[in-house]
Amino acid sequence: MATIVTVKFFPKLDNVEEVKEWFKNNLYTTEKYEGCQLIRASYNKDINEFLLYEIWDSEDAHKKYVNWRVEIGDIPMLAGLSIKDPEITYLEEVY
Repeated sequence: MATIVTVKFFPKLDNVEEVKEWFKNNLYTTEKYEGCQLIRASYNKDINEFLLYEIWDSEDAHKKYVNWRVEIGDIPMLAGLSIKDPEITYLEEVY
């Protein structure tokens, strides 16, 4: 079975549109990354929180991807637009 990953981002209010645009312009490359089956981004304006829902072949495949995003500077850049670090949760798919 696959690994489900949720990632929460907490943008500064002044950076919401910039984060939305970054996701729209960059997340399509994630689905091309080895091990990624699906990624979707959503935004809850009531609590000012982005949620990424992802399906990966394995937790290791996702961690390799995260390391790549850190190395190329994307995650540090997004962290700079946020009020706190992102929260990543790994879940075991059951159906």
